Order: sequence, then C-alpha cells, then structure tokens
Amino acid sequence: MQGKLELMLGPMRSNKTAELLRRCDMRRHYAGQYVLVLKPNDDTKGGPGMVESRNPDGHGKMQALEFKAADPWPVLELIERKEQEIGKRVECIAIDEGQFVEGLFIFVKNLLDAGHDVLVAGLDLDFRAMPFGEMLNLSWLVNAYGGGITECMAYCSCGARALYSQRLIDGQPAPYDSPIKVPGDAYEPRCAEHFILPGRPH
Repeated sequence: MQGKLELMLGPMRSNKTAELLRRCDMRRHYAGQYVLVLKPNDDTKGGPGMVESRNPDGHGKMQALEFKAADPWPVLELIERKEQEIGKRVECIAIDEGQFVEGLFIFVKNLLDAGHDVLVAGLDLDFRAMPFGEMLNLSWLVNAYGGGITECMAYCSCGARALYSQRLIDGQPAPYDSPIKVPGDAYEPRCAEHFILPGRPH
C-alpha cells in the first residue's frame, strides 16, 4: 500500500515547521503512529538533531534524525534499523526544510512507494523569488499518491499577505548575486510591493 504526502509550503515566518510538528504530534498521540522526524544538515535553526519552530506560541521543537542534505539515501537503512528496534513499521516520515534536500522528489517517491506517509515542510521560493530546490515539484506526488498541500500564510509588516522571503544583510536587502544558501536568520516576509531584489537581471 502506497503512502500519502502532506506538503506544507510558504515563505519565511509562515509557521511551516510549527505546522509540521503539530501534525507529527497528532499522529503520535491520536493515531498511535511512529513518526520519524528528519532534519537536513543545511538547516541551521535549532540545535543539532533538533527541529525547532521560530514561533514561540506553537509546537516548539522535536528530536530529529539529522542527515546530509546532499545524500539522503542512507536514511533508508536507518529507517529499516528503527523498524527492527521498535518491532513495527515506521508509519510516517516527516522532513523539515525540504528545500535543502538534493534529489528530494525521487527520495520522497521512494518513501511513498515503500508505504510510508510523508510530511514535508519547506520554502517554496528562495530569496530571489525563484523555485527553491524541488519543493514545488512535490505537488505532482500529492496528485499521484494523494494527500494535500497546505499554503502556510505569512504577512508583510504592511499587513498584506507575504509571498516572498526578503533576505537582509546588515539590515539591507541582499543583492541578487549573493549565495542561495547562507547561515543565519536575517529574513523578513514581504508582499510584492515591498519585496526588493537589488541587481535583478530582469
């Protein structure tokens, strides 16, 4: 039996991680499922082996299995070991910050084909307002395997809905040619009117 995919997309500060952790908690407490939370090593928020929400009022943090974002495949062996340890199937795999995971589409497809339900939270767009990693590609898997897509909402300081993640360097908008992945947490959710991208080539 194939698994189903629940996808949580949105800009920075849209409570994606809080929603992921809430669903993990619900599955554990009400459905009695074993939920394995995964964290790519490119995720710098929270401590090592910990998925943590920035929302102080939401579901705060959970222990997670940290893996190399560039090579998620060793996780499959760890899932198998965990199933042997607990004497049952791991019903659900939750992946935070999915935009960092290389080969995310085929990795998630493999998990679904193996019968695991999968939860994935991540940014839909990078700071350049371009698709980030393979997050948007996962919508095809939702259509093919079932599940759902949740567009997590964030708001600009003006009160309008924010669709963009504004990266700031020393308080100023980051230029287009700065690296896609940088450590740190200097981002603001912005609406289209207030999103600024210096040096954009078009």
